[in-house]
Amino acid sequence: MKFIDLSHPLEHGQQTFPMDPKLSIVPHGTTKTLRYNITQITIGSHQGTHLDAMYHFLDDGKTLDQMPLEWFYGPAHVLRIPKKANEEIRVEDFLPYEALLRPGARIIYETGWHKHFGEENFFSDFPSLTQEAGRYLADKNIRMLGMDTPTPSKDWYEIHHDILLPKEIVIVESLANLDQAPDKFTFIGFPLNIKGRDGSPIRAVAMIA
Repeated sequence: MKFIDLSHPLEHGQQTFPMDPKLSIVPHGTTKTLRYNITQITIGSHQGTHLDAMYHFLDDGKTLDQMPLEWFYGPAHVLRIPKKANEEIRVEDFLPYEALLRPGARIIYETGWHKHFGEENFFSDFPSLTQEAGRYLADKNIRMLGMDTPTPSKDWYEIHHDILLPKEIVIVESLANLDQAPDKFTFIGFPLNIKGRDGSPIRAVAMIA
């Protein structure tokens, strides 16, 4: 059994979307002050590699604790869709993989943008899923849509609110190291069990038999 970490490490001061809480990871006590090391963490629910609950955009949508655990685990396929900064991800980019887009499928697309994590333009110039492509994927009734970009689209409100989350598609954002993973593996990405909330950082992992 082999495991590949698909998560970006969390570090103090790490980038976020401009409106999101800033990540703070600071020592609270040490072996000298309290006789043990303990850390204070202030973090947004959509920091780094994370997933979205339906409640993120839908007030009547499922919260993290209402989502079945099997939604976060199972076979996944990686679609290789290389894109440059600000390029669109269109329906035609998914057509070669149409046979994989079955009801209940866990689909991840790799654009190569994960290599820009930590760069100044990571949250501004990412490749963007068109609304047409979002509707195409939603109509396939897939279970999960993962990506190496910080959000699926620059039309973030429409893609989340009107297209993907109403179909209860789990959205996993800012995945890392997809170029090291095979095209098919078992995906593991459980969120924290935060009652009544909208999303959570995850330790996403590719498990390869």
